[in-house]
Amino acid sequence: MWEQRTSTSPEIRLVWRAFVEEAADYVDDASEHWGIAFIRRPDDSLAAELAGPRIEGRPIRSILGESYWGIELAAHVMIPGVDKTLLRGAIADLPVIDGRVVIGGHRYPIPTWEGLECFVTELLADGVLVADPDIRRALGGDDRGLSRRSWQRRFPLVTGLRRKEIERLDRARRAYLLLSAGMRPVDVAADVGYADQSHLTRELRRIRGETPARILAAAVG
Repeated sequence: MWEQRTSTSPEIRLVWRAFVEEAADYVDDASEHWGIAFIRRPDDSLAAELAGPRIEGRPIRSILGESYWGIELAAHVMIPGVDKTLLRGAIADLPVIDGRVVIGGHRYPIPTWEGLECFVTELLADGVLVADPDIRRALGGDDRGLSRRSWQRRFPLVTGLRRKEIERLDRARRAYLLLSAGMRPVDVAADVGYADQSHLTRELRRIRGETPARILAAAVG
């Protein structure tokens, strides 16, 4: 079971939860977004994880009976003192002590699914999370105020990825949506700017772990 919702907070991309009804291996899509996830094991113990940005899909193994809930942070949000590039493509365990998660030297009660936005608001108020207004503006297409070289240095520092890598992820995301709507792969490749259909296939296999044919078949099936 999987459920997700958007958030009114500009610092949160989405809020999600899942319950494993059948153990399986799957590929977690590549993403420029940091994620914070909470896990309840079948024995009722709790765990927490911080997922770094990634340019390739990441294999994940789900365990029967586990439940998960968490958030994807906006790409312009960072934890001061934690280098996103060091977590690139990786997942780090966050300490959980007596039902509290330790982040940035602070302890917080593990939030419920309904309380995730309030949890992020508290992290921002405490300075455990920081939103970079310049990167947020640049991601929206406004490059004023800094030189090209300055942006090149700033993007990896804040997001953990180069700007061109974020653009690749965005292009693959747009391609996936068009394929899911039933558009032919050759037309999708031309529409979003891939060199050809083979280029589209390589990128989607690398970033999402799926081919255009498989995405299209799921859409029309």
